Amino acid sequence: MAVFPRFVVKLIDCVIYQLLANSCYKAAKKVRQYGFLITNPSLKTRNQQPSFYPHVSKCSLENRASQTLVCDLNGALLSSSKNYSFFPYFMLVAFEGGSLFRAIILLLSWPILCLLDWDAKFKAMIFISFCGLPTKNMASVSSTVLPKFFLDNLNLHAFEVFQATGSRIVFTSVPRVMVEGFLRNYLNVNDVIGTELQTFGRYYTGLVSENGLLVKHKALIEYFGDKKPDIGIGSPKLHDHLFISLCKVQ
Repeated sequence: MAVFPRFVVKLIDCVIYQLLANSCYKAAKKVRQYGFLITNPSLKTRNQQPSFYPHVSKCSLENRASQTLVCDLNGALLSSSKNYSFFPYFMLVAFEGGSLFRAIILLLSWPILCLLDWDAKFKAMIFISFCGLPTKNMASVSSTVLPKFFLDNLNLHAFEVFQATGSRIVFTSVPRVMVEGFLRNYLNVNDVIGTELQTFGRYYTGLVSENGLLVKHKALIEYFGDKKPDIGIGSPKLHDHLFISLCKVQ
């Protein structure tokens, strides 16, 4: 008779846990947007700046099967706000892989993170989310939790072009362990080049490797050498222009 109550308790725990995960993600998105508006009073003006390259929706899907496409996940394959922050996904790692306490620390740190430059802010989010995190926890989060939220935010225009090509390589400053499972298992990506994290035994230190955060255009040159990939997809941000300019079709 005790089996049924135990099952009910476990079911309730599971539901509450999922609700907390969704709440953390939504809270992170709201905090990120609010913080961005505060620190960027010229948001409206910036958003009206034209891109140097045509929108991905204008890219033809015909005769792409033999071509190679390169892109980023953040700001390209994922539909994102104008600041292309990965903060909500770090919140999921902090909560699902770590604990509610870790997620709260990351959430409360956002106002301070907004004062930092992009590199420092990204490294700080990595440190808070990953420091002391068991590697097995991250493996579970990257394969079962993050894909659901990535799929919900998939950029359909970019995905159509992505699927039309024969070879797909993703270059991203995001830690590779966060995105590789999703990209390989759900989008059939051929290779994922991302920021590598340091580990100590079976735990993450929260620090990036000696190479630092991945610089996409440099990584692309190292990967392809003198060759140029056929298609490049990126965000309208200035740091993506060099990356996209190294492709035959932008």
